[in-house]
Amino acid sequence: MTGTLLVLWLGWSWLFQERYGGASVIVMSVMDRPVSYASVNGNMGGNTNAFDGWNEGGKAAGPYRVTGETARIDWLLSTTGDQYDMQGLRPEKHTVTLPMPKREKGQNDFCILFLPDNKPLIRWATSCGKEMHDVIKKYRTRG
Repeated sequence: MTGTLLVLWLGWSWLFQERYGGASVIVMSVMDRPVSYASVNGNMGGNTNAFDGWNEGGKAAGPYRVTGETARIDWLLSTTGDQYDMQGLRPEKHTVTLPMPKREKGQNDFCILFLPDNKPLIRWATSCGKEMHDVIKKYRTRG
């Protein structure tokens, strides 16, 4: 009897538990400065060039296990050569802790989009490029 109950419980748990595999960390930006690195809860994402009015980046790294109630985003806001030499800008380290967005089955991309005010917008997605398209479109100046 106990063995039967154990098998039924294990089968039920296996079928109905929320299971998520590893996640890719996708970094995109619509800032006029490059992002040299970005991470979520210590899991490194890619880097991006300065936004050129069209290409927001989309570099990926992983898969990682991205979990927790909060998402600590660390990044290095870098400079282009002209920004460094002519404008006197210097690289800046930043950290912010945000509530972890809810993850649904099939959402294997953790998206970090850096907005022009140097604030990250985060979300889970099946495709960061598709699901962030409407946000990015507002900043496009070419094409």
